[in-house]
Amino acid sequence: MTDQEAAYARIDRLIDAIDLVKENRRDEARQVLRDLIREDNNFEDAWLWMSVAVDSLDQSSICLDNVLRVNPRNQEAAGALYRIRIPEMELAQRRSRLQFYRDMALTSMWMLILILLSGVMATYTLIFAR
Repeated sequence: MTDQEAAYARIDRLIDAIDLVKENRRDEARQVLRDLIREDNNFEDAWLWMSVAVDSLDQSSICLDNVLRVNPRNQEAAGALYRIRIPEMELAQRRSRLQFYRDMALTSMWMLILILLSGVMATYTLIFAR
């Protein structure tokens, strides 16, 4: 089999996997896509379709990262990865905001304690200074 024939065979198998994904036969599609990726770890389209065939957003994210590893300019993968990671980014922003409020509350509490201790010390000094 020539290189060109092998390339056509890979494309045919990719099309078969795409059809399986569209028919909601994801387990079968994953197997075909895994085989294609094992043969060529840089098969961009196989990684892209694998991101659709997998069961979780984490797995999809890994597949999309691989698409971008192979082709950093793949806008479809970059957009999909961004949409997957929006909740993570929002959670990180909320966490950062809550940490800021916690740190401000702790700082305020210690400032209040120092002020109260200063007041107590001043009061005792006035009482015992007489």
